[in-house]
Amino acid sequence: MAEIRVSSAERDDAVAALGAHHSTGRLSLTDYERRRQHAIEARTRAEIEALFDDLPSPHPDLSLAVTPRPLALVHPEWPGGRVGTRASHVMDVIGVLSLLVGLPIAIVLTAAMGLWWTFLIVVGAGVLAMVLGVALMTQPAEPQPSDEPHD
Repeated sequence: MAEIRVSSAERDDAVAALGAHHSTGRLSLTDYERRRQHAIEARTRAEIEALFDDLPSPHPDLSLAVTPRPLALVHPEWPGGRVGTRASHVMDVIGVLSLLVGLPIAIVLTAAMGLWWTFLIVVGAGVLAMVLGVALMTQPAEPQPSDEPHD
């Protein structure tokens, strides 16, 4: 994989850090000029880091110049990589709505008519729908290796 490129701001930061080393006497004028020219011409993170191998802090902040990471195999929706399907999403909505709408209705029915058992129906329907929502999730297919090179 190719080295990640650095920006003009990161090159300027490297030149500023080299200037700090020159002003404290760690670099002679000749060494400073040589490293400054290399920093200005640098294209990759490794080229800039090499200029500071033998120097203490300060170093340029290259935290933004990182190699992109490959996509994770775990789906962020559910731990373990399970992926929601249309049916699982529908069941989740039914479960949440049954609790959000059903509980106030059950409270009113209990207060007005003494029908306390409506809570059992509402909570049972909500829990059942959410459990079915999880059961209807699927495992994602394993990604196939690509023959194309990645940049």
